[in-house]
Amino acid sequence: MPSLSEPVILVHGLFGNLNDPEILAPFDGIDVHTPDLIGYGRYRDEPIENLTLRDQADHVAGHIRNIGRQKVHLVGHSVGGAVSALVCQHYPDMIASFTSVEGNFTLKDAFWSGQIAQKPDAEVAEIIREYEADPAEWIAKAGVPVNDWTLSLAKGWLANQPATTIKAQARAVVATTGHDDYLSGLRATMGSGLPVYLVAGARSASGWDVADWANDLCRMRVNIPRTGHLMMAEDPALFASTILNCLSCA
Repeated sequence: MPSLSEPVILVHGLFGNLNDPEILAPFDGIDVHTPDLIGYGRYRDEPIENLTLRDQADHVAGHIRNIGRQKVHLVGHSVGGAVSALVCQHYPDMIASFTSVEGNFTLKDAFWSGQIAQKPDAEVAEIIREYEADPAEWIAKAGVPVNDWTLSLAKGWLANQPATTIKAQARAVVATTGHDDYLSGLRATMGSGLPVYLVAGARSASGWDVADWANDLCRMRVNIPRTGHLMMAEDPALFASTILNCLSCA
């Protein structure tokens, strides 16, 4: 297990939180933090009417500041990858490295968010209710084998935020990744000398809309074998070891 002097921050995606014992156990001995974003978990009652990804980035930066350490290794999954990219852009002095785990690069990556963002609130709520009625089917459609733990994980992820948060976060990610400034900022981050790692599931990697320049500028690109977009649910140990192997090179 690589030894890291800086904390690791795991930023979750559109659903749930990465604060699960099975996901965190393989990071044994590492100082890992899994903050809820605005509208999620302990912050589910925060105002989200005009939520932006910059708000989420400022929120994560506040969490990093509260840790009291100068720099952290930032790891963002899916929508959390887009949030983390903004943290790196606006708070570079806080970041020792950035790992994008199938983080949204373009609107192609945010296709589901794009669909949700345009639906009426009542329809979004009904979609979430259908997921909650059969969480096993919901997580199985993402390629995750269903067992006692993954079923519990799916239920927890679905319960971690109201449907209104899903709608607000979806609108925020579409608004951000639809602007050229987002990619230009990400490119500047990757060209700044900050160690940036790109991690995907082998099954889902082909659908990740990563530009050639990003593959060229990253410190390392890794496709985790036998996994898809929810690789931390399919193989937590392999997910953790992949992340830590990247960070050991930072």
